[in-house]
Amino acid sequence: MIALDAVSARTGGGWRKAPSLLTNVTLAWESGVLAILGTPADGTTALLDVLAGALRVRAGRVAVDGGDPAEGRSRIAYVPLNVALPDAMRVDEVCDLAGRIRGEPATPALSRLAPLGLELLASRRVRFLSPAEARAVALSIALTSRAPVLLVEEPLSGLDSQAPARVIAALRARATAGATVVITTASVRDATRLGDQLGVLTRGVFTHLPPSLAHGGAGNGGAKLRVVVAASTPSEVAPLIAALAEGASVSSVETAFASVAILVSGRDLLALARAVASAAARTQARVLAIESPVMPLDAIRATIAAPSLGGLPLRPSGAAPSPDVLPSRPPGVT
Repeated sequence: MIALDAVSARTGGGWRKAPSLLTNVTLAWESGVLAILGTPADGTTALLDVLAGALRVRAGRVAVDGGDPAEGRSRIAYVPLNVALPDAMRVDEVCDLAGRIRGEPATPALSRLAPLGLELLASRRVRFLSPAEARAVALSIALTSRAPVLLVEEPLSGLDSQAPARVIAALRARATAGATVVITTASVRDATRLGDQLGVLTRGVFTHLPPSLAHGGAGNGGAKLRVVVAASTPSEVAPLIAALAEGASVSSVETAFASVAILVSGRDLLALARAVASAAARTQARVLAIESPVMPLDAIRATIAAPSLGGLPLRPSGAAPSPDVLPSRPPGVT
């Protein structure tokens, strides 16, 4: 479990790097995935550093797994965006070292690397890893640790094309097993794919967020679905687009992101989903995901800042969903 009570903190920043700050942040989370939207300049880096015990708070109190995070780092697995692994070691040696530091039973390096399919990297020197490979190794080590608290900055960023699905599955498995997982990301889509509960940091101020608000980007013009396709050229997607355009329940088809994401609109969500499934089967398209659109982060912030809206109290993990009725004042804001 994590708990912050009126916490204020600030990182120093650096060359071409804005400081990261928290202002009177109060929140608590037990098990599952808490996904917090924002950038380092909004305070996401400061938040994770505070929870990891790497940054002292200027005011307020913080507890992680019932104690001071600085005194119990073996209880915490932290993966920042820019990881730093021991340059002179092999990957399997890094896996062994991580287990020894935490006091965990010896585990074969191949088992530590298996969740993200990294077994072939076991004998490679860290200095010869690409940034994506190094980040994936650090994630895999954290995900296979026995730490009850996982902190991950931008969990789906900087990875190869096959890794995000594996990361999502592994994080969800840890959360289901009772781990306290906190992720930060500037991607609304990544947050909604991973989070059991959402929050947003804006210039150091934290606001709880109902998932329905993040999915408000669907608009009022009927149902919409985003279809992600595995394709290297637009021509590979063309048959699926043509098949979708022929569907009676489909009113419009748009492409984006180098023609690998298709936005399909219609009046009825169920009929739209059936049309997508039928078109994908007929054209044998390699569909990676079918998901609802999401509201851009700036639009979410603008909605939260509207006079009639405030924050949503964070419900305890496992409790019934709260109604989407927002109180007049965000918690933790003075």
